[in-house]
Amino acid sequence: MKKIAVLFILLLSSVTFAHVAGETIAPLPLPVDSQSEAQKKIVRDGAKDFCDSAEEGAKEECVMDFFANHNLEEEPSCD
Repeated sequence: MKKIAVLFILLLSSVTFAHVAGETIAPLPLPVDSQSEAQKKIVRDGAKDFCDSAEEGAKEECVMDFFANHNLEEEPSCD
């Protein structure tokens, strides 16, 4: 039983702190209604900077993952 509890704690902590190396932007607060436009812009700019080095085909997926990791619920734009 202790092994299962330890495994569960490790799994939960890895999901909770699932940042990719190189990310320096904190996730947005929840619920989504409490997010300001300025906070959303910081995440959009961070995604653009973070995913600039990704290949063209993988850029949209990179931005989607970045948005998901930072609690931003909108369609990604690779512009």
